[in-house]
Amino acid sequence: MQRTAEANHRIAWELNEERVSALRRISQTLEGLITQLGTAGERVHTCQGHERVDAVARYREIRRMAVQYRWFLEVQREAMGLRHHHRLDEFYRIPPDIT
Repeated sequence: MQRTAEANHRIAWELNEERVSALRRISQTLEGLITQLGTAGERVHTCQGHERVDAVARYREIRRMAVQYRWFLEVQREAMGLRHHHRLDEFYRIPPDIT
């Protein structure tokens, strides 16, 4: 019985370690995307014509990925038992879409 309890404890510990690692990877990716959005947004404001159209498309693609990773972050937090996500927007501010 003791051996089974120890094995279960070890498996639970390994699962939690993987959840934490996944949370870290997701949050780092999201932070990088938000940084890229800042740079892409600056580029949009300095371009004109076809360059601006391309810059807006690039901005929107990065933003789409950032929104997706923000959702991944919520899902991963819920998998860890963290149910309150209202503060995430304070830490991971995704800029609005550009028209």
